[in-house]
Amino acid sequence: MKPILCVDFDGVIHSYASGWQGAEVVTDPPVPGALKWLWEASQIFDVQVYSSRSKEAQGRTAMMYWMAYHAAEELGKDHPMAWPDVTKHYPVSFACEKPPAFLTIDDRCIRFDGDWSKLDPKELATFKPWFQR
Repeated sequence: MKPILCVDFDGVIHSYASGWQGAEVVTDPPVPGALKWLWEASQIFDVQVYSSRSKEAQGRTAMMYWMAYHAAEELGKDHPMAWPDVTKHYPVSFACEKPPAFLTIDDRCIRFDGDWSKLDPKELATFKPWFQR
């Protein structure tokens, strides 16, 4: 059994340049290298994508079809991540709730190291994800 790797969608896989437009609307291209990396990670981990979109079935479907479309462009139409019928088997899953992950990759998080004194709430209020810096 592979350990679960939880990967956020917007701002991590999806470039999110246009911002939030609804759970079913995914308009921007992938972050460069994301899809190739996800494929490699899926060989070691049970990769589960989780996002604010994940609460809605239409949001999960939109992410899956977006990924298959862009994988066909980037990795080739015969690649397992570009299968036209992504509902049967897909190397990456789309969780409806946050999975009990071994590790999580997210653009909006801080690694907690056990010392609350290092986390100044005033400083946290100025946090910006990588694509807004």
